[in-house]
Amino acid sequence: MKSFLSGLLLPLPILFLLIVLSVYMSWKKKDKSARIIISIAIGWFLVISTSFIPKLLVSNLENRYKVFSLQSLAGNSKPVNILVLGAGFSDDDRFPPNNNLSETALARLCEGIRIHRIIPGSTLITSAKGWENEISQAEVTAQAAIVLGVDSLRIKMQKKPENTWQEAEQYKQLFGDSAQLILVTSSSHMPRAIYLFQKEGLHPIAAPANHLIKIGKHKRFWDWLPSVDNIQKMECAIHEFLGLVWAKALKN
Repeated sequence: MKSFLSGLLLPLPILFLLIVLSVYMSWKKKDKSARIIISIAIGWFLVISTSFIPKLLVSNLENRYKVFSLQSLAGNSKPVNILVLGAGFSDDDRFPPNNNLSETALARLCEGIRIHRIIPGSTLITSAKGWENEISQAEVTAQAAIVLGVDSLRIKMQKKPENTWQEAEQYKQLFGDSAQLILVTSSSHMPRAIYLFQKEGLHPIAAPANHLIKIGKHKRFWDWLPSVDNIQKMECAIHEFLGLVWAKALKN
């Protein structure tokens, strides 16, 4: 039910429903209502496909946590665990493990490996389950980390979680709070992830990755035109804001 409702509230399903409703109103000879609804649909399309609103919403999420630096660990005397949250994968035998990770999952793993290399003795933890009776995402991510040069002895896995909430729960069950946790996930997803891990009594240091908003030195006039990229940003923002509302509703 949660997935169904959140899916209906994403940008393109809303646009689709508005168009269907306008067609229905036109069919019913309610031309004024049809014109109003199609005008709303056009306005909604411009909101989700041009850059201003999507970038504003995504920036609100991404700017809450800074990129990880060693200064974040100042005064820490505990061992360090670096948890890389799952984000999608395939199990195509034609490809090496790193090529079986989604773009988002690979970006998260790369940030986890970067941090692992600058913190001697740290442990890299991969996460998330797979399909029924199939290899887990945690295993594929671990294999990719090894391909990319991480010592297999410095990798641990949590293979059962299906979502961020379960990732927080299983981390607490498997590793407790004896180590300093560095949490690696997409920058837009970080506020929700931090909230859920804190609700489990953990105190992670944020290590955001896969930033969608990158500020270049040069602006191009076509950056203001409608694009699929802007719709994807809007979808990401709505998904995360809905996820935060859902998480707080369940965890409070």
